[in-house]
Amino acid sequence: MNSDEIYFALKKDILNLTLYPGKLISENGIASQYNVSRTPVKTAFLRLSSEKFIEIVPQKGTYVTLLDMELIKEIIYMRTVLESTVIKDVFGKINDELIDKLSNNLEKQKEMIQRATVVEAREYYEIDSVFHSICFDFVGKIKLWNIIEELDVYYTRFRMLDMVAVRPFDRLFKEHKELFEAIKESNKEKLDEVLNRHLNGNINRLGDKVHNELKRFFI
Repeated sequence: MNSDEIYFALKKDILNLTLYPGKLISENGIASQYNVSRTPVKTAFLRLSSEKFIEIVPQKGTYVTLLDMELIKEIIYMRTVLESTVIKDVFGKINDELIDKLSNNLEKQKEMIQRATVVEAREYYEIDSVFHSICFDFVGKIKLWNIIEELDVYYTRFRMLDMVAVRPFDRLFKEHKELFEAIKESNKEKLDEVLNRHLNGNINRLGDKVHNELKRFFI
């Protein structure tokens, strides 16, 4: 494996929480795991460090970065404002293609929940994200959505932590259906209520866990 492949493999493990926040990792350990020299691992580590996925502490070691709850709250606030504005731009322009895309996505969510004995968090996360991206793409704001997605060093991991620790898939699916109805009806009041509840749901679900059993994952 080259340094790029190691970088993407480690980044995936960090985002999936396979490498959880605060976990100690080492160049030697990763080199042994992938059967490579330390050189490509060192390059991958430097890249991950520059993007704040890991923290290299001299004389102590290298750690997966902890989650910053205050920053996460601000990201959620920003996303709520942006997504509400984008979806309201959809109102008045809704067509069969948009409805079909959202409907098909909801059907995929439903099928995943019904067929799986244990829903794979990352798989559901990806379908969940597509549901939201559809409206951004519809009004020509997909680059804005990509910027939101690039906040994954904190926000994606927090969402994944919610899915892994609480497994709220039925609730998320229900809220997506409510969002779908608000979009079809072009109902601004309903949209704001559901979207706010939906995007802040992970904070409410994790609740005291952030200060108790999950405390070690946060700054």
